[in-house]
Amino acid sequence: MKIKAIFTDLDGTLLKNDHTVPENVKEKFKELEEKGVKIFISTGRSFKSSYPFVKELDIKTPVITYNGGRIADPVTEEVIYEKPVSKENVEKIIDISRKKGIHLNLYNDDELYIEEEDEEGTSYAKRVGIPYFLINFDEFRGKTSTKGLFLGDAEILTELKKELEKELSDVNFVFSQPTYLEVLNKDVNKGLAVTEMLKKYDISPDEAMAFGDQWNDLEMLKAVKYGYLMGNAVEELKNIFPEDRITSSNEEDGIYNILKDI
Repeated sequence: MKIKAIFTDLDGTLLKNDHTVPENVKEKFKELEEKGVKIFISTGRSFKSSYPFVKELDIKTPVITYNGGRIADPVTEEVIYEKPVSKENVEKIIDISRKKGIHLNLYNDDELYIEEEDEEGTSYAKRVGIPYFLINFDEFRGKTSTKGLFLGDAEILTELKKELEKELSDVNFVFSQPTYLEVLNKDVNKGLAVTEMLKKYDISPDEAMAFGDQWNDLEMLKAVKYGYLMGNAVEELKNIFPEDRITSSNEEDGIYNILKDI
């Protein structure tokens, strides 16, 4: 097995449940980088929220954020690529959020905006370690958003996803957690971003590996030859994944157990 690139999700994958990076993985990444292997972070988080882990791991490769909606250089913080949700669709999801009473996060220029200072929004901001701006979303009309994020009960969001897919066919809706429904430009997913990074560094998908735990990781895991699903993934996702491509959980050295012999 010749590996030249490794892509990893953060939450539920690289990070343990207490949001720390396992020391054995940190050391293994350093060892692999010294051998020329490129390590990429590929997350649904914003760049600002991801940066502490990027810095901790001393990653110099472009960081895939917002599920592929934005790619940034971690050294210069320059935005290499961004494909946001259109102005028209931002207005539509604002109206839906208000009508349904479901919390919505919007993002512009790597900042988090909320309209309701409720438990969902404040807990989310605390969890990912970034501040939020409380505004009237009418101020967002006429603007794009890097992504939208509905927060709520899993059953409610599952029904919402079905409705939205009928109403907004030109938007990509995907779960990053059972209680997080991501709203993305239709041409955005982690798999497309991974493919672009492989092209940029002239690396074949056959020489690449990826790790993820949620539906928003699926395209990324399929974009490389060695895609591994974490043992803590939802059962529905495990059911469609080959058993030999399911590793142990993020609490049980899931990434390290695959990398230790490379």
